Amino acid sequence: MAGIDIREGGAIPEKQVKQLFAALGWSHYDALLPELLLNSTFVVSAWDEARLVGLARVVSDGVYASMLHHVGVHPDYQRRGLGSELMRRCLERFAHTHILLTIEDPAHTAFYERFGFTRIPNAMFRRRRASS
Repeated sequence: MAGIDIREGGAIPEKQVKQLFAALGWSHYDALLPELLLNSTFVVSAWDEARLVGLARVVSDGVYASMLHHVGVHPDYQRRGLGSELMRRCLERFAHTHILLTIEDPAHTAFYERFGFTRIPNAMFRRRRASS
């Protein structure tokens, strides 16, 4: 991950998010982008200088349940550990809660299973809350 900066916070320029989402095939979220990140509980992103190359976000009540959304890394930057680092930061931050995950592409199931997620009937995943 040399040269990649990991940042926390949802104040990311909309143009940058649109470019990343388009590269990932997620352009159906365009109308929601202005509020999507700012209303998230936690956002972690990966940057190559001024270019947004990865993103993950969590919506949580902070006590019992958290929902992990939009874990994605630009195709040009995949297979470098960026997705794993974004996941690690989200999971550490919300380890005290049950974590549900929505996935954009079921082909990525194996990636999430490496982090302890298991499939549940409604095509989402759940990671058991860490013991206190």
